[in-house]
Amino acid sequence: MNPWSIFMLAIAYVTLLFGLALFGDRQKERRWPNWVNATIYALSLAVYCTSWTYYGGVGRAASSGWDFLPIYLGPILVFVFGGSLLHKIVKIGKRQNTTSIADFLASRYGKRNGIALLVTGICTLAGVPYIALQLKAVSTSLEVLVDPALMVQNGITDTALVVAMAMIGFATLFGTRQVNVSEHHRGMMFAIAFESIVKLAALISLAVFVIFVFFTGPSEFSQVYQQLGRFEWHGMSLNFLTQVILAASAILVLPRQFHVTVVENTDRDHVKVARWIFTGYLILISLVILPITTAGLSLFPVGSVNADTYVLLIPQASQQNWLSALMFIGGFSASTAMIVITTLTLSTMLSNDVVLPLVMHRRLAEPHAQVGPMLILLRRGAIVAVILAAWLYHHSFGGIDELSTIGLLAFSLVVQLMPALLGGLYWTKGNAWGAYAGMTVGTLIWAWTLMVPTLVRSTMLPEALLTDGLFGLSWLRPEAMFGFEFSDSLSHGVFFSLIANITLYVWVSRRTYPSLNDRMQATAYVKMDEHLHQPGQLPKKSTIRVADLVSMLERFAGVGRSRELVEDFERVNHLQLHDQEPPTPDFIRYVERTLSGVIGASSARALMHSALSGRHLNFEDVVTFFDETTQAIQFNQKVLSATLENIDHGVSVIDRDMCLVAWNRKYLEMYSYPKGMIRVGVPVASLVRYNAERGECGPGSPDEHVRRRLDHLKQGSSHRFIRVRTDGSVIEMRGNPLPGGGFVTTFNDITEFVRAQDELEDAKNTLELRVTERTEALREEIKERERAESALLAAKSDAERANASKTRFLALASHDILQPLNAARLYAASLSEQWPGESTLLKLDQSLRTTEELMSTLLEIARLDGNDEPVQPEPLSLATLFESIRNEFTPVAEEKNLILRVRASHLTVMSVPNSLRRILQNMVSNAIKYTRSGGVLLGARLRGDRVVIQVWDTGLGIDDQDLKRIFQDFTRLDQHSQEAQGVGLGLGVVARLSQLLNHPVTVRSRPGFGSCFEVSLPRGQLDRVVPMLPTLAREQGDFGFRVLVIDNEPQNVDALVTLLQRWGCQTDFANRCEQALQSPPPDLVLLDYHLGEADTGLSLYPRLLDQWGEKIPGILITAHPDEQLRGQAEALGLGFLRKPVKPAALRALLRARVG
Repeated sequence: MNPWSIFMLAIAYVTLLFGLALFGDRQKERRWPNWVNATIYALSLAVYCTSWTYYGGVGRAASSGWDFLPIYLGPILVFVFGGSLLHKIVKIGKRQNTTSIADFLASRYGKRNGIALLVTGICTLAGVPYIALQLKAVSTSLEVLVDPALMVQNGITDTALVVAMAMIGFATLFGTRQVNVSEHHRGMMFAIAFESIVKLAALISLAVFVIFVFFTGPSEFSQVYQQLGRFEWHGMSLNFLTQVILAASAILVLPRQFHVTVVENTDRDHVKVARWIFTGYLILISLVILPITTAGLSLFPVGSVNADTYVLLIPQASQQNWLSALMFIGGFSASTAMIVITTLTLSTMLSNDVVLPLVMHRRLAEPHAQVGPMLILLRRGAIVAVILAAWLYHHSFGGIDELSTIGLLAFSLVVQLMPALLGGLYWTKGNAWGAYAGMTVGTLIWAWTLMVPTLVRSTMLPEALLTDGLFGLSWLRPEAMFGFEFSDSLSHGVFFSLIANITLYVWVSRRTYPSLNDRMQATAYVKMDEHLHQPGQLPKKSTIRVADLVSMLERFAGVGRSRELVEDFERVNHLQLHDQEPPTPDFIRYVERTLSGVIGASSARALMHSALSGRHLNFEDVVTFFDETTQAIQFNQKVLSATLENIDHGVSVIDRDMCLVAWNRKYLEMYSYPKGMIRVGVPVASLVRYNAERGECGPGSPDEHVRRRLDHLKQGSSHRFIRVRTDGSVIEMRGNPLPGGGFVTTFNDITEFVRAQDELEDAKNTLELRVTERTEALREEIKERERAESALLAAKSDAERANASKTRFLALASHDILQPLNAARLYAASLSEQWPGESTLLKLDQSLRTTEELMSTLLEIARLDGNDEPVQPEPLSLATLFESIRNEFTPVAEEKNLILRVRASHLTVMSVPNSLRRILQNMVSNAIKYTRSGGVLLGARLRGDRVVIQVWDTGLGIDDQDLKRIFQDFTRLDQHSQEAQGVGLGLGVVARLSQLLNHPVTVRSRPGFGSCFEVSLPRGQLDRVVPMLPTLAREQGDFGFRVLVIDNEPQNVDALVTLLQRWGCQTDFANRCEQALQSPPPDLVLLDYHLGEADTGLSLYPRLLDQWGEKIPGILITAHPDEQLRGQAEALGLGFLRKPVKPAALRALLRARVG
């Protein structure tokens, strides 16, 4: 496959993911149904299924049989049997507002940054090889699908680097769009859930293909499966059990899993749904591995290819490119989802716990320091560093073939967090020192027993370390610690690292005394619900009364506010509270909710529990209570300060002693006080005096202004002043007293408002004059419009009269011009019959034909340009229309040795029959003219609710730049002018008719190969189809029947008689109606339309049939331009020809009429 097509497919898929993420983010204000949110949450957990499970699961199954199962079995066991553990982790995580696994553990162990640093380091060390696994998987899949030589030709020499760069861009754009990582990434989770569906759908598609296409069905698959004997169960090995433990731990402590499970959780009830959806997801993936592995083993000899690539090689070997592309997208989804979430969590931990503390002190010391942009920059830098480290790891340890080996190496490191996690959740005596010791020593032993052997096998360390041990001590050999050798190195390393980790965690925790903060957090994690009442429930034997809860409210919210709160509760719930009655559950919840806004949720719950149960608060609860109360007070102060700083009014607050205690930035901007003058405690009198001395208070002495201002403040009454300052600005001052003394004053710059008010006043005074002037102007404008309308009506009337006059002129002129031209054509045809091959006669005939076409076309263009009547389309059968075109142009095509093919069509269209016939006549005529060899094809096809009629030819073709120009009048292309005679008006008529009928015409052409003209029409119904009389193609030979020619022009009669006699016809003629009625019955009658004065061929023909008493076929010949004449003639059973008469058309119609 072409490498660029693969890259474009990946780019299109990434674009789709961005679109889904943006869609999900835009739905934040809309509440999706709970089952939708629960499903998205459950599917997002499938980020666990990376390229290891997508590619590596099949590879592991091919090489080790059932050893592929533990990576699925571990999480299944946790989600089926560990529901309470999951609920507890999610509940604590949401309560502690944690943003990562590092934050979660650091919060548990005294909120120590050192714990967060250690956990971040472990997670980063585990994440780098895991991301390297994704790079290896995607680059390997590209190398399988695309020939490496093509890659090199396109300048791609390092596919892993290309993938790494793409992943950097994808992860930085997708995962660092906002600063607050604890906020739910609804759009990102929506995209991750979609990727989970794509992964599963791809594997299921391949499994179905394998069972029902690669194998002929389940029976053949079952037979091959049993013959291979790859999946025979030989009991649970130590390695199998170790992998189960690793996978079960990873689902809890992998940074990405913790993020989607805890941080992105919006409802703890979603965990219940996720337990079964995610379990079913893992079961399905583990099941589809069996048929894929069976197909791979039966198709490729063992060891001939990397078994991890079976999912790509099977569809490729089966020539199923669509399936190969689908499998690539599935693997790409598995890798991108893991990289986005992992880099998001790692960048959060690295920036928050490592880099940010180092730079925060300096940045916060700066005034108005903006931390948000710096955080985003730090996280993006962390993403780049992590992915580049993974790329280096990929190149350094490229000798590891199986993806599962890299994945297990990462799992075995991250499992070192499990003792601290489980101990922190269920053992109150576990403390930070034990966690430090356990995780540090466990990680060092992991590095010695598992990482060192990997480095040795990559030739980065001497092999002597494996054979001789550290410092030559055999009991320190990495794969045989203390002389114990296991059946596999993985079990050996995991066993010793976890044993050391657990032992030190327990021993150090028991030997050290936890701090108060440690004990508080341990209680919050281990006994989070033991001492708290259920919201709204009154414990048994409780003696509390409504008055007690009201008294509690008064202590925290104040007497006045408490009274308002109680009254609001009584009004909303339509009840009356009595002091000595027990409180209702609704009132208990109401009080607790109110207290939460003052002292925090957990403190309010602890306080309510103490009041309802009559017990004293625990020491930890007391500390937590004051801690949260302090935080609540500080928060309220910050909110108040932020509010004051961001309002548009200046604000100053004075206390009961008339001293300034608070102000905002706007106040300082409005009054330019000297530096140092504004400070807490400055007397307001000094500020008023300063402003009065500068003239800011208006006329009067400064002492008088100070006295009056202080009197207002001391009276404690609200006041409002408007002052015009020296710079012309206007300030509105509003003062309101504070409870307990003091005043708050707002200063609002109303200069623009006053200016607008003055302008409104001026406008009001001049409004009457402007209304009068405007009314007069409108009258003049109305009169001018009336005069213009009268002139337009007169011009329109003149144009209509001119158009009617032109139409009458064209009708008469067309008849008079075409009559002699018709006679000339007939004489020329007669002479050609008498002297065939005479060059002079051929030139004469060609000149007359050109003149005829020119005059007919010019007259028709004039008629179309002057036609403003609406068209009335009718249902029209294409079968008879096509047959008419075949009969008319078959002789013309045969003269050029061309083949005219007409594909029969039973479609019905809505159109005007004669106008549509004219369009097709011009198209077919042009096609025959400009085709040297080959033929012309006329056909129709259905497109939706429209019918497209096509005229194909094998002619000269048209250049793209000329496709529009050919529809202009008198336009002939240079290469076409040498091929056939013409004036370039035929397609101009087509353009006018198609526009009149609303039948769009399009052209496709290829120079040297031919052209295709299309006209699009609406499809019609099968009933009420306009009949069109079929005609027959010309037959060779002379005619032997009698023809009566009726025309009031002797010249036309003579020309027709001469030509008919040349064809072997016996002829009679008549110049008047009376003469025709006296003629004997002929075999066929030719009638002109105009027969003098009021007589016409249409009125004469029925009289002739009555006179003769039998049905005599006839043909109406006319030079009249009226398109309605054809329909009237066909209604009487007459054939129809226009003057000048073409001899070939007349011959074909004679044969058809007589039969």
